[in-house]
Amino acid sequence: MHTQNVKTAAPESSERWGAKTTTLRMDGFITDISSSHPFDVIRADVVISRLEKQAHAGCGLHYEIYESRLIGSALDHLSRLPMKDRPVFIGTADRRGIALTWAAEEKAQNAYCELMAEIAAEQE
Repeated sequence: MHTQNVKTAAPESSERWGAKTTTLRMDGFITDISSSHPFDVIRADVVISRLEKQAHAGCGLHYEIYESRLIGSALDHLSRLPMKDRPVFIGTADRRGIALTWAAEEKAQNAYCELMAEIAAEQE
């Protein structure tokens, strides 16, 4: 039997051979930037949850410190993501009540600075 003219059921994807796709992801997954393999993915809500735990670990139970650390680390993670994954990450953060904007970061940073000034004044 010759298989020269046999057509497969589905067209081959060029992504298998390393070609990058530019279509937006809408399945809740983003590229895992901590992985050494370029095709590894992770759920965006898991990444946000990890960032929240890291921010909580160093906040000393002050919301202003927590918010400043969380927004800063989330924006840093966002900047390292490929463009096709950013809408998913931003949407997931928004659903959790985290605004990933420069204005939100500035507001959080100002609140952090005010809190640190109050703490320093109390210690004197």
